[in-house]
Amino acid sequence: MRIDPGELDRRIEIWRAGDVDDGTATVKGVPAKLAARWARKIDVSDGEKASAGENAATLASRFLVMSDSVTRTLNPASDTLLYKGRSYEIFGVKESGEREDGIEITTSSRTDAPA
Repeated sequence: MRIDPGELDRRIEIWRAGDVDDGTATVKGVPAKLAARWARKIDVSDGEKASAGENAATLASRFLVMSDSVTRTLNPASDTLLYKGRSYEIFGVKESGEREDGIEITTSSRTDAPA
């Protein structure tokens, strides 16, 4: 399956927290906007969430973006995704498409947190 750029109709932001030396240890700093990309959003079905043991207070979604020099470096340990003012924690990143021309980002966002 090839990635159709016409289906990427949502604008997302990728935020990254860099490492900071606080004088005693290296800790994650305040996240800063790294990039904005067009994406396709796919909400995970309730059946998938139940089989994965997800809590009902979360919204699990997958975002599909084109593979590029930024999206290939996504890291759940340091990156978050912002969409429509809501922060999504990244749980997984994998190549997608028959030519690996896409990146699929698996995320979760709390539904009880303000958007």
